[in-house]
Amino acid sequence: MKDTETLVLTKGQTFWHYAVVPFLLVVPVLTTIDVFRYYVTNTYSAARPIEDLISTGYIFVLPAIAFYFIQKRRLRFQQIDVSVDKKTFKEAVEQTAKELEWTIVKSTSDTFIAKSGFSWRSWGEQITVIWCNDKILFNSICDPDKRPSVSSFGMNKVNRKTFEQFLREGAASAASVYRG
Repeated sequence: MKDTETLVLTKGQTFWHYAVVPFLLVVPVLTTIDVFRYYVTNTYSAARPIEDLISTGYIFVLPAIAFYFIQKRRLRFQQIDVSVDKKTFKEAVEQTAKELEWTIVKSTSDTFIAKSGFSWRSWGEQITVIWCNDKILFNSICDPDKRPSVSSFGMNKVNRKTFEQFLREGAASAASVYRG
């Protein structure tokens, strides 16, 4: 993940993350079947004229394409340009987890994966934070282990801003202690 700066999901998580795309493509697929039956096999017998079917059936292709690229972009890490040691990084993650009631599900010396719970604003998010020498990689997406969702209603931004605030406060306090 550090090299590509893209979040890696399991197969099941990938399916749920992109679930809106195939859902939006159901109508165009059914339209294509009817178009095939009309033009190729001459077995189309519905009351609706084929021209109406074509003009309305493919409308969902554009939103499906748009959602594919939106969901793909959401897997990219956002970069926070701040140089902190691992201790300050860990403290910022722990403070944010406490403040926003995250549950840390995986923790190593340089990577944290946390989950937020259901709230009136969101079904929950999966937050991944990676420490690198001169930067922090941050990603917050709708939890791919829960029901599919395409909007966190601002919670992804709240997660990032709160973490960045604690991170910068920790970096400033570490710098003031260092200057002595």
